[in-house]
Amino acid sequence: MLQRRTHGTARKAAVALMMFALYTGGASAAALHPIKVNKQELAGPVFDRDDAVHENEDGNDTVDVTTFTSPDKVFQTGVFKSGPVREEIRSAPGYPYTELLVFLSGGAKFTSSDGSVVEAGPGEAVTLPKGWTGVFESKGYTKLYAVYDTDAPSHIDK
Repeated sequence: MLQRRTHGTARKAAVALMMFALYTGGASAAALHPIKVNKQELAGPVFDRDDAVHENEDGNDTVDVTTFTSPDKVFQTGVFKSGPVREEIRSAPGYPYTELLVFLSGGAKFTSSDGSVVEAGPGEAVTLPKGWTGVFESKGYTKLYAVYDTDAPSHIDK
C-alpha cells in the first residue's frame, strides 16, 4: 500500500513539474538534442573541423575538438589526439580537473605519486580525479574525454 501511494505521489509531482514548465515558458524554449560523433568522423575527419584546435607544445602535436560545453562551463566533452608525451604533475594543486579518458587508439601509462601504475589502451577508460599527482606517459593516443571542473568558468572561454 505504501508503495502505491509513493508512485501516486511521484506521478502527481511529475505532472505538477510539467505544468509548471508549460506555464513558465519551458515548452517554448529551444529543444536540446544529443550530440553525436560517428565512427567515420572519429577515424580522423573530426580533427579537420573548423573548430579543431591544433597546438604544438614542446614538439608534441595535439588536436582538440570540443563537442559540448555546458552553459555553466563546468562540464565539457570532446575528442583529443596527441603524439608522444610525458608529463609530470608533481606538486599541488595537481591535475586541474576531474577527467574521464576513453582511449580510441594508443594508450597511456599513469604512475601515481605513490608509485602505483595504471595502464590503459584502446577501448579502455581511466578517470583522473582533480588533484591527482604523478607521471602521464604515452607514445601517442586518441581519446574521447569528459571533464568536470567547478573552477572552469574562470578559464574556459567558449
